[in-house]
Amino acid sequence: MRLGLAFAALAALGACNLPAADKESDALARAFYGEVRAGADLSRDPHVDPALTTPQTAAALAAVRAWAPGQAPKQVNNAGWSYNSSAGQGAVAQLSHAYVYAGATVHVQTVLRKLPGQTNWTVVGFEANAESGPAVAVGVQPKSAGDDPSSPGGD
Repeated sequence: MRLGLAFAALAALGACNLPAADKESDALARAFYGEVRAGADLSRDPHVDPALTTPQTAAALAAVRAWAPGQAPKQVNNAGWSYNSSAGQGAVAQLSHAYVYAGATVHVQTVLRKLPGQTNWTVVGFEANAESGPAVAVGVQPKSAGDDPSSPGGD
């Protein structure tokens, strides 16, 4: 019984910071959030889809900077990930992170794509929310489990 409780406690602790299945995509998602938080010129990042470098996208992403002005997060937790690939279509990754600050946590989902024949991931979508403002979403939107007709509860 004690072993079962110890295992359950370890599993619960481990779920707080899931390792990503692909370190390259995880690093890219974290770096992209850092660029958004810092207000970097996304058009200079070769890993960002051109659709995310428009003035409209920059204006939408400015709200994310307001949630953590000038400060790096105290902690970053991997909250989940999903990788899908199909022949002729390439691969799509969706990574979820929680960026913990002194007064709030920013929840982020980053969507990346690797087209057939490509070796590097490209950021194609981003969604963030915090307690202090409405959600910000640009580009390809993350899919929830309910969006997949083959998943339980899907249509």
